Amino acid sequence: MTAEKNKLPSGWIQSSLGKMAQSMGGGTPSKADPDFWTDGTIPWVSPKDMKVFKLVSSEDKLTLKALDRLSLIPAESVLVVVRSGILSRTFPVAISKQPVTINQDMRAFVPKEGILADYLAWQLIAKEQEILSACSKDGTTVASIEGPVLANFPLLLASAAEQT
Repeated sequence: MTAEKNKLPSGWIQSSLGKMAQSMGGGTPSKADPDFWTDGTIPWVSPKDMKVFKLVSSEDKLTLKALDRLSLIPAESVLVVVRSGILSRTFPVAISKQPVTINQDMRAFVPKEGILADYLAWQLIAKEQEILSACSKDGTTVASIEGPVLANFPLLLASAAEQT
């Protein structure tokens, strides 16, 4: 590659997903304990909910008691699927429009100050095939994305004005 092709626009820098956002994981409270699920109001996002770009709700909801075991992920976080058969062909990305929890097959990226969730999400979508190629785990029974490799995945950081 020539030096000209590597030149970034003025004010842009080479970065990585892990430098641009805080990574958060999730889990599944016991389905055998109705205190975690009955009359729940807190969205619990799993891969089956990742059919929209702006995620406002989820099929399953948790109670406040379940938050003793899970982290509440803030609104305007970027959600991605990291373990699912769907990763053999696509890399689902969404933005939470309200605080949510996620299951263990998901990863949330909370953008750092000055970085817009939409900007980060659209970069991930644009680089879908590169991410699937570079970050997929080998030798697993279910298609998976390797967390540390995804965190180090190179992205470009534009100025705040250009992110919009």
